[in-house]
Amino acid sequence: MSNQQYPSQVAQEVIFADKQRLRDDLRTRNGLHGIITYLKLDNGQYHVLSRYEQDKWTLPGHWFTSADRESKKTLNFGRIDTPALRDAAKVVMARLLWGNEAISGKRRGSTLRQSFNNITVWFNWLPTLGVTELSAVTPLVAMQYVTHVKSLTSNRGKRNGKPLAPGTMCQRFLAVEACYQQLRDTQYGFAHPWPESSASALSGFKSHVKAKTEIIPDDVLAPLFQNSESMLNRAPELLRLQGLLAEFVPTSKHQSYHRTERTQYLKRYGWASGAKGFNQTIMALRDSCLFIILMTTGIRVHELCNLTRGNWYSEVRDGERFYFLGSKSEKTDAGDTHWLCPEIAIEAFKTLSDLMLPMQQLLEQQLETARQANDAQEVARLMRYSGSVVLGKATSQNNNVDVLSGDAINLGLQKLADSLGLDIKLASHRFRRTFASYVVHHKLGDLRYLRDHFKHWSLEMTVLYAMNEMQDLELYDEIYAAFDDERQGIIGHWLEPDTPLSGGLANQIRNLRDKGTPTRTYQSRAEMIRHISEQIYLRSTGLAWCTNDDGSCAGGRCEECEHGVIDDKKQTFWRGVYAQQIELRLIDDLGDAGQRTVDKAIVRCEKVLTDLGVDIKAIKKEVEDAYKNA
Repeated sequence: MSNQQYPSQVAQEVIFADKQRLRDDLRTRNGLHGIITYLKLDNGQYHVLSRYEQDKWTLPGHWFTSADRESKKTLNFGRIDTPALRDAAKVVMARLLWGNEAISGKRRGSTLRQSFNNITVWFNWLPTLGVTELSAVTPLVAMQYVTHVKSLTSNRGKRNGKPLAPGTMCQRFLAVEACYQQLRDTQYGFAHPWPESSASALSGFKSHVKAKTEIIPDDVLAPLFQNSESMLNRAPELLRLQGLLAEFVPTSKHQSYHRTERTQYLKRYGWASGAKGFNQTIMALRDSCLFIILMTTGIRVHELCNLTRGNWYSEVRDGERFYFLGSKSEKTDAGDTHWLCPEIAIEAFKTLSDLMLPMQQLLEQQLETARQANDAQEVARLMRYSGSVVLGKATSQNNNVDVLSGDAINLGLQKLADSLGLDIKLASHRFRRTFASYVVHHKLGDLRYLRDHFKHWSLEMTVLYAMNEMQDLELYDEIYAAFDDERQGIIGHWLEPDTPLSGGLANQIRNLRDKGTPTRTYQSRAEMIRHISEQIYLRSTGLAWCTNDDGSCAGGRCEECEHGVIDDKKQTFWRGVYAQQIELRLIDDLGDAGQRTVDKAIVRCEKVLTDLGVDIKAIKKEVEDAYKNA
């Protein structure tokens, strides 16, 4: 169908109606036709550039720089050979286009064009494996594509004849991830391409970029969390007093005496720190709730600000309850998004909701005033914030109720840190990376203060992806990137020539540490570590590192298992077990069976500790001396 069969100029209502219908129909593939790109004209009408059903879409010229050629402003779906894949590409690009509308700057058109080109390359590669339907795309197929891309060489500039740059490979893999994310609720949906990895990790791109955001250190995070948890425990009493104070009506004609009256009123109900102190404590409770939510969800600050009353749920799977917090994400037009979270995050969210009730009531009053004044703009603003649980008063704007700004949230978080005497610049953007780091350390068996709050995140990524299709997928990428960095650090430590090792896999690792290996096979030691770590599954068993990815287990005898590695970081555990067994052996009434069990355990421990370079005689003597003197 040609453009001439459609009106070239339409009203705004037609554009919006077409867009909404297309958004709804993409999931079912019913009636996929309508206006997809357009320009607003000076006369208030809209000029139609392209319709969905056409194979060529023209992008608005103002999305590009003046240097971009006209040919670069068109998406030609005819370049994709397979009809089913061509149809899927349209769904992906339509959603990326709609997300792109909120992005400012003239480079956005080039970004969309690049995404389309990379999707086209992937969709034209799939049939070489006999894959003509996306439902046939499995993680194995996706990893074959990764291998293919890594085998390619550049034909441009200084990289001519060399492997593709990490950034280029990353863009190829991001296109695959974009297809997964945009198609998962449609008939074209397919399994996550690499459930235990990410585009940046597979390409090695992040290893070339120093992390911009520092993780909040443990010695700061622990007291902050403890203090915030303590504040949350005080919430019922503070909310009770807030409710009582809301009912209080000052009797004095002089406003200057109202605070004194409120102080006296609060004192009657057990609060001795005055009205000002109460307000400060209420603010500290609010900030503590925000801190807990940020720290236990990985949510961004704008997503925190978009939290609305009642937007959470829980479900029981295999006898265990899982909690999900909902919000709207403005990142890449993600829209409604959910975050897996611990119960304490929901407790903080509920407390925040109750805490904001007076502010919500004030908002409703201001809304009614705006309606009576026929102030349509103010009505629209207040309606947008109705139900929000992150509210405040804009003192510079006649105390109008508004959603807290990022600056206001950061100020509150900093006050929490300052109140505890912590020397740190605390801001909301640091929490996402910190969250990812804590998830990884929990998965790897690192017993940190927040271990109980991250128990669900020890599940395999594939399970987590499947639990809720509206989860924050970029957060999973953050987690995997952190996991990949940690895994490289662990394996890099193994490959250090002086790192003591034990376990069934130790000899193979020692062979890899041969001085000539890095230079013979890899360009650098860093490249070797990165390459090896990509191929190794890694989890902590507490007593060792396990590299077995098939789910089987040797029954806790990691020191004998071909998949087990014990390094010096596990030494503390083995020293403790050894000391315990020596003490047990000194007991007279163990019985023959008990003594044999203890003797076997002692032999196991001595083998591992000797491999790790520990003086077992010194440990034995220390335990025996302590037993005698007890």
